Formats: sequence, structure tokens, C-alpha cells
Amino acid sequence: MRPPEPSVLPRRAAAAAALLLCLAVGCWGPVGERALLLPVLGPVPGAFLMLFALLWAASILLLVAHPRGLSFRDSAVRILLLALAARLLVFGHPPSDDVYRYLWEGRLLGGGISPYGLPPDDPSLAALAGTDPFWPSINHPDMSAAYPPVLLALFAVAGKAAYHPASLKALAAAADLATVAVILTLLARRGLSARWAILYAFNPVVLVAFAGQGHFDALQNLCVAAGIALWDRKRWRAMFVALALAVQIKYVALAAVPFFLRRENLRHLWIGVCCALLPLAPFLWRDGAGVFNSLFQFGIEFAFNGPVHGLLRYVFAGAIAPATGVCAVLLAAALAVGLRLFHPALSKRFAGDPVSGVLFAFGALLVCSPTVHFWYLTWALFLLPLRPSLSWLVLSLTAAAVFVTDAVWAATGQWRLPAWAFGVEWGPFLLLLAVEGRRLLLRFRAPVPDDTPETVSVVIPAKSEAAFIAGTVRAARGDDAVCEVIVVDGGSSDGTRVRAAGAGARVLLHRRPPESGGGRGGQIRRGVRRARGSVIAVVHADTVVGRPAFTRMCTVLRCQPMVAGGTLGGGLDNGRWPLWLVDWANDLRAAFFGIGFGDQVQFFRRQPVVDGDLFPDIPLMEDVEMSLRLQRLGRVVHLFGDARISGRRWRSRSGRRTMLVLRLFFSYLFGRAFSRPDAAALYRRYYQNRFPGRSSSADRL
Repeated sequence: MRPPEPSVLPRRAAAAAALLLCLAVGCWGPVGERALLLPVLGPVPGAFLMLFALLWAASILLLVAHPRGLSFRDSAVRILLLALAARLLVFGHPPSDDVYRYLWEGRLLGGGISPYGLPPDDPSLAALAGTDPFWPSINHPDMSAAYPPVLLALFAVAGKAAYHPASLKALAAAADLATVAVILTLLARRGLSARWAILYAFNPVVLVAFAGQGHFDALQNLCVAAGIALWDRKRWRAMFVALALAVQIKYVALAAVPFFLRRENLRHLWIGVCCALLPLAPFLWRDGAGVFNSLFQFGIEFAFNGPVHGLLRYVFAGAIAPATGVCAVLLAAALAVGLRLFHPALSKRFAGDPVSGVLFAFGALLVCSPTVHFWYLTWALFLLPLRPSLSWLVLSLTAAAVFVTDAVWAATGQWRLPAWAFGVEWGPFLLLLAVEGRRLLLRFRAPVPDDTPETVSVVIPAKSEAAFIAGTVRAARGDDAVCEVIVVDGGSSDGTRVRAAGAGARVLLHRRPPESGGGRGGQIRRGVRRARGSVIAVVHADTVVGRPAFTRMCTVLRCQPMVAGGTLGGGLDNGRWPLWLVDWANDLRAAFFGIGFGDQVQFFRRQPVVDGDLFPDIPLMEDVEMSLRLQRLGRVVHLFGDARISGRRWRSRSGRRTMLVLRLFFSYLFGRAFSRPDAAALYRRYYQNRFPGRSSSADRL
């Protein structure tokens, strides 16, 4: 039984806000034209930056406001329709000047002229340029084509259909929407919620880059995503064709290819090599190494907005060449280490899934590249729904600082990103990335699970819960993956134990004081140690979890060995509007910070937790502590499930309760960061505030 949905008003309001913001982006005009001249900061596109930030916030709101309980198919259809509407509304945004180059080079190729041999301003092309309405807007007219031949052929086809920037923007937007569809299939394969696709489908970087400005990286993302989907199905020949097309869209896709190689598909590698090299053959025959002249020139002589490269240029007094050399060495070293740590054939932790390796490869490229235009970030962002990362999510917001360059250009004619904007863009990302990197290193020290998650032991801590316990037990036993339900009673004064046993649970008695292994943490720890399922799910006595939630947990853990556990998620059954905010805040905390509360239904692999004796026997904040310990074992996931959580604790003074929970939560985290927190003291504070004059209660945090 799923929780009752709140009014459709907040969902419709979230969707309407996102679409209105998309329309505003589409109608905005060139970013730098409405810049504000601010003291110290200089020209800043303030209104557009605010619009970009609001669209980013609207995408997060759409993520949490998406309705619960829909089938994956219904949810996917809803997301695709909204994504289509968003792209149509953004389509009116002015195209990038790169699009004019795309049109020109496609026209040359269609006319039998090699775009690699002649730059746009070559005198022999003057007559053709004179008849081209978009030739004056081509950037870097002294440089020949740097893009692979298949991409140029696509430009030629689009230009034949309609020689207008709109045709290429339509191609990019269509590829981008198709990428959303492939992401949805990847999420379904891994047992994850379809709503995760919203992180890509409504990301402002994605919308502005593709439907707005028409950059072709959308085609590369589509091909790599298709390669991952084909990997999942072990369709090796088609996979290599997709990867070869990705390389023929943009050469940087080569960095991801090694993570797809494994012993059983190497005999098909020749297909990918042929598909990647054959389109180059006629141009190499005609132009020789000139095919790559502009590519190397761009990589060696140009530098803009590279995070590590920018810092190195400061060290080298602005010199590009030494900074580029150091970045090349760093990139080579990073990719070598990444192959060892993330390759599915070399790492048992990432066996069966190349996603982590591909994300690492593209992430290393972005961090080490001399030039990082904002649309380059989509190389990593299309994997964000599969590997949610706070660092990349924040970067998709702070990347808006790069638009200050447009304002500076419009005001001064100089293409320059001020140092303060560079810091705003990259500072938070690099800090969060360092935190995530440290956590990743800790995970590599943890043992890799060698079991296959097939069965679930449901552990229910209870004390005087006779009114709820039977329904909770019966709902859990209705799932085929559940092999047992264990109710650990903390000394009930009603018929909790009798009703739990009557509903089919195994009942344990755990009557100890909170200061010495009692309370809810001690109860759960007792149940965990007695469980025999390969997965353990902790369910509160007043939370109803219906099928197939527990089966889904097994699917997620089986498909992704790097996942240690996570939270199911659910909604309060109260129905009062302030509690929607509580549900949304709970989802955000669990999804992006990996910290779940107990009533969100925590689950984890049994073996590493039992072997390491990791479940804390503390009376309060045991759920928070367990979430933090799980993050040292592996990734944690949030399933955006539809457990029905009792709202009895929120029926009165919900605001006061929220503030109390927040104070205790942050007190625990602060204490944990600098010392050993006193969970027993927090336990007493909680019950003294909730029930003055009483030291304990059946009511649970």
C-alpha cells in the first residue's frame, strides 16, 4: 500500500515553474547583451545568472515532487513528455557561433571540398563565402575543420535539409532527448527510479547547450549511453559500432572506450576499429596529417577555463605550453590509475558495469583539459542519474559563472573570464570532489562482497506498537524476496509480541537501558546479528512497505556490486501540506548526502555489516551513524520508494518537532566531526523535549 499522494498542486506548480523558466531562457537573447556593470566585479549577466540558478533549483524541485507509486513506464513517459516540452521552449535561444561553422563545413563536404584542407577564409573559397549568409559569423575563420568526418557528414545532411542554424539545433535537441530515453532504460536495468533521469533532462547546462545553443556533444553522449546499454545486453558488435560513432562525433570519446573492453568481447573489437578509422581514410589520403592540424592547434595553443590548467598557468606566469604539458602528464597518470581501479574486468567492485569508469575518464578529461566550455560538462552530466554526485550537481549550477565571459566580451570586446568568476565556478566543485575522492579511497579498503543478494531479512524494532505491528509484518511478508521478519521488542507493555508472532514474525526480546546497548539501535543490532538473509532491511513498526520494494533492493545490489546499501524512501500518510516539505527534505538528504533516517527504510548487505560489527547500538541517531558507516563500505542509493510512513508524530506541533530533529541531527554530526558524540545525552534531550517529565516513550524519532 503506497502513501497517499498530496495534492497535485505542488507537482503542477513545479512543472509549470520549470517550463516557464525554459521559455524565459528561450526568449532571452544573447547572454552578454543585458549585462550589469557592478563595482569590483565588472560586467555581469546578473539576470541571466539568476534565471539559470532558478532553472537549476526547479530541476531539483521536479526531482522530489515527482509522484510516487507510478509504474516505471508511466514515470518515464511523464519525464519524456516534460523533457520534450522543455526543449521546445528553450529552442528559441540564440545559437552558438559554433553552429555557423557546422553549417559551413557541412556545406563544403556536401560540395566535394575537404573542410580539413581549406580554412573558411581561404581565398579560393571567397566566391562560395560570398553566397553564404552565415559565413561572416564563423569563429576562427583561419582554422580548418577539427571535427571527425562522420560528424561533418551529419552537418552536411542537416544543411541539405535546411541550411539554417535551426536544423542543427533540432539535430542536437533530438539527440539530447534520445539520450534521456536511453538513460531511462539504464535506470530500469539497474532497478533505480525513473525520476533520477530528471537530473539530466532538466539540467540547465544541458538545456542551454543543446536545445538552446545547438552544440553537437549531445550526439557523443547519445552514442556513449547507447554503448553502455548495449554492454548491459552483451550485444558486443552493436556496442563497438556505437562507441566508434561516439569517437567519430568527438575524439575525446576515445578515453572511455577502454572501460568497455573485456575478454569476451575483444574478438569483436575490429568492428569498432574499422568503423572509427574507415571514415578517416579518404581524408588522410587527401590531406594527410592536415586532418588533425586544427585539433592539435586547439589543444596546444588555446586555453580557457580549465580548472587545473588555469591554476598551473598562474604558477607559470600565464604560459600555456608548460601548463598543458603538466596537464597531459596528469591526465595520462589519472587514466592509468582509473583503468586499474574502475575497469570492470580488473576490479571486482565494478564488475559488470562500465559506468563508473566512463564517468572517471570524462571527469579526468574535464579536470585536466586546457579548455572547458560549459557544454563540455555534459560529458559527465549524462551519467549523473546513474552515479549521483553532489560535486557534479553543484558544478552544473556554478558553471553559470562562465557566462560572465559573454558579458565581458559584450562590454569590452575581450574574451576573458575574471578570476573571481573562475573561483566561483570551480572552487565548490573541487572541494566537494576532494571529499568524494577521500571517501572513495576509504571504500577501496573495504572488502568486496562475494554474495549474490537474493533474500531479505526484515528487522523491525518495536516497543508498545500493538496497533501497528501486525500490519507492518504482513506487508513485509508479502514480498517474495523476504525470507524472514524479525521483530525485536524493547519491553512492550501491550500485546506487541503476541501480535507480531501471530502475523508470522520471529520475535526477540531486547530489554536493556539506553546507556548500555538499549534503545532502538541496540534492538536493531540484535536483529541484524540474528538475521540470515543476504540483505537486511530495517523497517519501523509503523511503516508499511508493500511489494516489490524488497525485491527491488536485491535487484539494485545484484546489478551494482559497488553499492553497499541505501534507503527505500516513502511518504508520510498525514496528508497535511507542510509535511510534503518534510518528505522532500528527507529525499534530498538521502539522495545527495547519503544520510537516511530510519523511517525511510534503510537496507544493506548483511555480510560486511555483520563481519565488521558495524551496526551501532546507540539509542538515538543510529540511522545517521549507520548511513555514514555504509558510505565507507560502498556507494549508497536512494530508491525514491513508496513506503507508507505513519504521520502520527506530526499531527501536532510539527514545526516544533522539525526544529528539534534538526538540532539533534546537526548536534550529532558536529560532535562526530570533532569528538565522539554522546548519543545517550541526545536521547535524553529528545524525550525531555518531546515528553517533559518522561525518560522514554514508545514514540520514535
